[in-house]
Amino acid sequence: MKLPGVNSKNVYAVMNRVENLTQLVKLSLAELTEILDSSGNAKLLHDFINSTSQLPQTDGAAAVPAARSKVAAVPVKPKPGVRRKSPRKK
Repeated sequence: MKLPGVNSKNVYAVMNRVENLTQLVKLSLAELTEILDSSGNAKLLHDFINSTSQLPQTDGAAAVPAARSKVAAVPVKPKPGVRRKSPRKK
């Protein structure tokens, strides 16, 4: 996976500082600047992590901020000619 501001010179600094992406997204701009040793790279990564772009609306579903959603809802359309089974009655 590629992230803005993270390159071959600083990727190991990031990996040595955080255990997972959850920890990475919680870092402040100042902390990222210290880890990446570059204010430009830190700003790129910080802006990417904290962007609030919207997912396109489909089938009347509400737009969900992409950076803040845990799982994006994607409508599933059945294949032509395939019937869905109705739930069994108990």
